[in-house]
Amino acid sequence: MYNNKNTLFFKLKSKSIKEWNSYINHNFVKKLSDGSLSDKSFKDYLLQDYIFLQRFMKILSVAAFRSKTIDDMHRSIDFIIGIKHEIKLHINYCKRFNLSRNTVLRTKEKKANQNYTNYVMTVGLNKSLLELFIALSPCIIGYGEIGYNLSRKKNWKKSKYSSWIKMYASKEYQSLAKSNIRYLDQLNEREKIGFNTMLKVFKKASVLESEFWQMSL
Repeated sequence: MYNNKNTLFFKLKSKSIKEWNSYINHNFVKKLSDGSLSDKSFKDYLLQDYIFLQRFMKILSVAAFRSKTIDDMHRSIDFIIGIKHEIKLHINYCKRFNLSRNTVLRTKEKKANQNYTNYVMTVGLNKSLLELFIALSPCIIGYGEIGYNLSRKKNWKKSKYSSWIKMYASKEYQSLAKSNIRYLDQLNEREKIGFNTMLKVFKKASVLESEFWQMSL
């Protein structure tokens, strides 16, 4: 589904090869795959990801506000409810790596984290709903593609981070990614925004996601 040439998602990433490959094949991702990523780096990522999830809920609230149909609004609201549940799971997941709830809650946001969420929020407040979800696609869809790719590598289950790979390679997450690929197409049919405008957003978001990985190395 990630290479379906008929989708807007594929068209965007095929015109952003440098940015996209730098993101999904980042050294952080490679080290996750073979288990060579340091505990310190992974813990730092988990702590920053907790902050990101909170900001993600705010961004989705903007999406609900900007929605022009009841279905769009319900979609964003359902997404918020899902993230709320994921935040609880995230705290429990952090405990596997000896990160207490207090440690998670006391974490301060890093610049690279803030840069990405600020960018997406700005898009959400000032641009179209389509552009907002394009800005989110490296996160929502990209994690699905990364999880899928890593789960096809030999011996991935031997990585000490196999639980992370399993989470994003899961049937549930792959379904979420697929749904968002379809949603981009649906929004594109309605909003009719110029491709170059969309491409600019996609490239920028992909670069910022790559920098998100880099901040924990």
